[in-house]
Amino acid sequence: MLWFDVTDLQRWHHSHLTGIQRTAVGVLSELLQLRKDVGLFCYDEAARALQVTTSQSLSEIVRRHLDQAGSDPDSAPAVDSYTPAILGEARTSRSHASLAAALAPVAPLAYATGRLRSRSGRFLRPIIGAEMTDALRDFLRSGFHLLRVIKKKLQSALSRANRIVINAAKKTKIISEGVGVRPIVFQPGDVCLSLSATWGIHRYGETIAENKTKYRFKCVSMIYDLIPTLYPQWLTPGASRVVTLWVRQQIRNADVILTISNFQKQEIAKYIEDERLPSPPVEVVRLGDNPNFYGRKGASNSPPLPRFVPDRKFAICVSTLDIRKNQSVLYQVWRRLAEDLKEECPQLLLIGTPHLYVTDLLYQIRHDRLVNRLIMPLTGITDEELAWYYRHCLFTLYPSVYEGWGLPISESLAVGKYCIAGDRTSLPEAGGDFVDYFDPLDVPACYRLVRRAIDDPDYVKMRETNICENYKPYSWRMTAQSISQIVDECIATDVSAMSMLTLQR
Repeated sequence: MLWFDVTDLQRWHHSHLTGIQRTAVGVLSELLQLRKDVGLFCYDEAARALQVTTSQSLSEIVRRHLDQAGSDPDSAPAVDSYTPAILGEARTSRSHASLAAALAPVAPLAYATGRLRSRSGRFLRPIIGAEMTDALRDFLRSGFHLLRVIKKKLQSALSRANRIVINAAKKTKIISEGVGVRPIVFQPGDVCLSLSATWGIHRYGETIAENKTKYRFKCVSMIYDLIPTLYPQWLTPGASRVVTLWVRQQIRNADVILTISNFQKQEIAKYIEDERLPSPPVEVVRLGDNPNFYGRKGASNSPPLPRFVPDRKFAICVSTLDIRKNQSVLYQVWRRLAEDLKEECPQLLLIGTPHLYVTDLLYQIRHDRLVNRLIMPLTGITDEELAWYYRHCLFTLYPSVYEGWGLPISESLAVGKYCIAGDRTSLPEAGGDFVDYFDPLDVPACYRLVRRAIDDPDYVKMRETNICENYKPYSWRMTAQSISQIVDECIATDVSAMSMLTLQR
């Protein structure tokens, strides 16, 4: 049996999927069609237990992506159900119910505040002016942060209340072993597949380890990169330690580690050696290109118009806005383009959610009269809108200084678009000979490539013809097949070992 961990997908409440969640959903949707032995499980933090679950427990955005892929997780083989730890007659206290009721409106309110904050400049600036718009942004940003803090505190209190209720139920024998509860999901020979972002979940890794030791199943775990461990300066204080502890536990738990590039395989192998950790085999699995795009350039099915339509030619950079993603180099390049090309300068769309340490950059972009009508940060973009931007842009850019793979590059190539990217870490693996590269710290080098792409459309056309004729998109089905083969090898190894043990007896 292959058990797919959906712990992170249950907790995902944003309006769109980012890289890790997109990968998990893309692989899950294909595995459900490739195999007949896939079940879903999750970690119950309050009960410190692993439980069987169904697609109905997943967040709405995840279910929608699975539906688009034509997968039905609930059609997986029937297994003994593991009912939640709080059973029929177990009642929550008034305080527990009050906490749950208080938490219910906070998440959507925080989301709505964030959306209003992200859109306020676009719609209100022409009406109320720049000064009042900036003041409103600052007010909404503070409110958004306050709501996030409230949500976090309420979730923590609710989790503690859950544990109290569970313990009380056990004491009164409402919950007991064998009464509607199966506390263990796995059986010997099963494989647990974890592709999710489960760091920071209390005792998640330890619970997997305890069950693995007791019930002898195999673990295949994905480590996308070691960025938080190797480069703590790009994270908030304390976050590096949380993720590093998770990485170390994943390595200890794993029978096979998956990663997404040969570069990251080398990074992980070196880290394991330096830290003297257990050394399971590390297998590279290439990520699929985005399955929700509308195909290659020239296809008959045209994406619908997005909510924001540029008023001139434009280039795009699809990425979380983050110091590591290096959008600051594009800001400098576009300042020079605006000076040199005047009204002929194309727009630049920065498509992605602002992350850490980019407040100063966004402030500069907003207040720099030379480029504030040329560089347009866009958040909350749907796959359909993104497909339109890919289809109609001049070219794409990806100046990141460090990556695990570089999915926006392969997405760009999959829809036949010319890309200019940084030459560090795994990016040349993602782009191959189809991309023009520059040192991501070299602003003039980036400017030269961008200027050529603007001034010489025949060159871009030649590069895109080569992409359309020779680049082979990599589907999520191919990614899932690679993972499925690794899972089968784990199962075969385990069956062989058990057979040898039987013969020895």
